Amino acid sequence: MKTRREFLRELIISVGGVSALSACGDAPAFVATMAGEPGRFYTAEEMELVSRLSELIIPHTETPGALDVNVSGYMDGLMTDWASEETRTAHRQALAEIERRLSADGSFLALDEVAAEQVLADLDRSAFAEAADELGGYRSFKGYVTRSYFATEGGAREEQQWVAVPGRWDPDVLVTDRQGV
Repeated sequence: MKTRREFLRELIISVGGVSALSACGDAPAFVATMAGEPGRFYTAEEMELVSRLSELIIPHTETPGALDVNVSGYMDGLMTDWASEETRTAHRQALAEIERRLSADGSFLALDEVAAEQVLADLDRSAFAEAADELGGYRSFKGYVTRSYFATEGGAREEQQWVAVPGRWDPDVLVTDRQGV
């Protein structure tokens, strides 16, 4: 279980990611990859798996889901541009292990929505019931998905309702002399 300090550190990193992306002029190119297309890091098959898992973890409701804000493209950019070689290797191995476990009774990607949700829910329960992540990096993958979601503009603005400058900004405020107050 995460400590409060670890949770806050990850939350701060997520919010900082929104600020960093908004400051980047080429941010749209950074997150342009969609499900089923090969990314710069992910193969087309991996991109499809990451997209399906992301959408099941954070589905579209009254707020955008993971596919709506292109979490898989964001993660592709993170793995390509910011992750170390060790992290990339571990992430790719985790994806292969997750797919292997989810596809034990047939192709996970071929399952209908209800069956896929059930298989993923079973994996999720198993992964979080263990003291250590013995399930091929699933907890780490889910952390990447959630942090990536909240670091995207849609996740930050619509889900967290993040506003760059909270409140009303009035550039022309009359300042009076408050002597005698």
